[in-house]
Amino acid sequence: MTNSTESMELMHELLKQMNGTLGKLEQGQRLTNQRLGAIEHHMAGFHVSNSSHSEEIDTLKTRIDRIERRLDIRED
Repeated sequence: MTNSTESMELMHELLKQMNGTLGKLEQGQRLTNQRLGAIEHHMAGFHVSNSSHSEEIDTLKTRIDRIERRLDIRED
């Protein structure tokens, strides 16, 4: 019976160690998910900003084309 008890105690200790390791992995995964969420949020902001800048550039191109046409200095 002693051998069985020792095996059970050893198994119990190994399971506790595995549980602690699993807890650390879960904590690391949570941190990684938070950081990924922050990166996704910032990327969405960049896309919105880029779209806004593209619209502004298109508007400026249209205005420059109109000015060049009026001044008859347009290059084709």
